[in-house]
Amino acid sequence: MSNIADFFKNIFQDKKPIIKENTFFVWEPCSKSHAEVVPGYAKYLLDLGYHVSVLVEPDRLKEGLFCRFGEENISYNVMTKKQIEKYFKNNTLEDVAGVLVTTVGKICDSVNFDQAYNFFAKADKNKLFFVEHEAKPATDNGTWNENLITLRKLNYKNAQSVVVNPHYFGKFEQNQKNEITNFVVVGKFSASKKDTHLIVNSALELIKNGYKNFKITVIGKGDLDCVPNELKKYIDIKGRLSFTDMYNEIEKSDFMLTAYDDTKEEHLGYITSSTSGCFQLVYGFLKPCVIIRSFAPINGFDDGNSVIYENNDDFYNALVKCINMSNDEYNQKRQYLSQYVDYIYNCSKENFKNLIIKQKGSL
Repeated sequence: MSNIADFFKNIFQDKKPIIKENTFFVWEPCSKSHAEVVPGYAKYLLDLGYHVSVLVEPDRLKEGLFCRFGEENISYNVMTKKQIEKYFKNNTLEDVAGVLVTTVGKICDSVNFDQAYNFFAKADKNKLFFVEHEAKPATDNGTWNENLITLRKLNYKNAQSVVVNPHYFGKFEQNQKNEITNFVVVGKFSASKKDTHLIVNSALELIKNGYKNFKITVIGKGDLDCVPNELKKYIDIKGRLSFTDMYNEIEKSDFMLTAYDDTKEEHLGYITSSTSGCFQLVYGFLKPCVIIRSFAPINGFDDGNSVIYENNDDFYNALVKCINMSNDEYNQKRQYLSQYVDYIYNCSKENFKNLIIKQKGSL
C-alpha cells in the first residue's frame, strides 16, 4: 500500500520549476498552440546572459520543440498546467530575474491586462513581461499597453508595442535549390478555403503548360478531395507534424508558399494587428516566401528576398519564376533574407534588453 501512496504523492506533490543563478522563466500557457515562439524568445534571453527555465505543455517538448538547440544555459521543466499556475499564483519570484508569458491572452481576456498582472498575486509586477498575439481587441477598447510585446510592428490605429520577433528554432543546414522545386504550405488544406483553390488552380496550370518539376508539401490538416486526380501526385499532405518533423520538412524545402488575400477579413490581421507563424519559419530557416505585394512590406519582404506577386491572377507566374530560378538567384535571395533576419534579430534583442532595464528601473 505504501508504494501506491508514494505513487499518488509524487503525482500531486507541489512541483517547482528549475531555478539557477539569474533565471528568467519563459512560460507558454497555451497547451495547443503558439509553442513555436518559445525557442526564439529563449534565444534572446540566453544571448542577454540569463539562464532560461522553460515552462510549456510537456507534449510539446516530446515533439522536439527544442530539438535543434545545443547545450545552452537552459532548463526544461516537466510540469502540468495546474502545477505551473499554482506556482506562479503563490510565489513572490524574489529569486528570479523575470517571467515572460508568451501568450498573455491565456491568462486574461486580451482587453483587461490587469487580470494578467493580478494572476501573479504575490510577485513584483515589474518582473512580468507579456506577449500579445492580437492587438485589435485591446486597441479597440482603449486598454492597449505599449509595454506589451508583439512579434511585429503594429499597423493598427497607431498602437505602439515592444517588438521582439521570435524566429530562432536552432541550427539548420542551408540546402541548394532542389531540382524538383519544393513548395511548402503550412496550414489547413481543404476545399473550403479560397487560398487552397488558388494553389490548386495554379498548380493545374503548371501541369497544363508542361511544368512537372515541382511538388507541394502541406504541413497541416487536409485532404486531397479538392485536388483533381492529375495533380494528386504533386501534393503531399503530411498532416500535423511534430516539431522535429516540421523542422526537417522546412529545412529541405525551397519556398514557403502563402496565398493571402487582402479582400478577406481573416487575412488582414497579418498586415495590421497580428502576424503569421509562417513568417517565423521563413525567417528562421531562410526560406524565401511567395507572397502578395500588399502583405510584403510590413513583414519585411521585398523583391530581393522573396517572390512577390501583384494579385491572384499573377500567382501562377510567381510559381513559374520559382521553378525556373537558378541556384545563384536563389542563394542571393537567401542572402538578402539573412540580412533582414539579422536586422530584426538585433533590433528585437535591443528592444527586449531595454524593456527589461526600463522595468527594473521601476523596482
